[in-house]
Amino acid sequence: MSERSLEALHAALAILSQPLLLRPARRSPLPKGMTLLLEIAAGDPDAIREAQAATNSSEALLTKAAAFFTEQVILSRKNDSYRILGADSSTSPPELRRHMALILRWLHPDAVAGGGDGGHFDKTALASLVIGAWETIKTGDRRAAYDAALAIEAGSAQRHASRGTRISSAAPASSHSNRVPAKLALFKIERDPFWIRILCYLGRLK
Repeated sequence: MSERSLEALHAALAILSQPLLLRPARRSPLPKGMTLLLEIAAGDPDAIREAQAATNSSEALLTKAAAFFTEQVILSRKNDSYRILGADSSTSPPELRRHMALILRWLHPDAVAGGGDGGHFDKTALASLVIGAWETIKTGDRRAAYDAALAIEAGSAQRHASRGTRISSAAPASSHSNRVPAKLALFKIERDPFWIRILCYLGRLK
């Protein structure tokens, strides 16, 4: 098996140990290696063995971290259909289908969920969310139409942000800024993607 990226796995472990990272994680592009992470969440034994060898972490910790990331970062109605499937607009159709199947396997009523709250969440509602996301982009025509809609939405948001730049840039610093934990200070470095920054900071990027 060719070596796969561990970025998503390490990010999930970091977020499980530092829940304050959830908010910026939800606003950031997904890290590399999402297929491996979803395989772990779904209980794939080969993926779990691969992750154990790479991290020296227990199966229980790995599955809990993967499930927590899946539930808290991916499965939100606020996310677009790609992100709900643990992917982005560059992901291939076979990989999108694979992600959909893995998430649904994790959400199966007989599966043991390892979410941060012990798995006490509405699996049926989340499964419907995943199926709806897949239905939106499962064919070439549907995907093209959806991509066009996303592009229009992104353009509108960018124009709106540009109009507010001059106002926000003059705003005083928040009185809460001094209470930000040291581990979150790296988020102020805007030239690097969120996940690269966090993994470098934690010494887990290889």
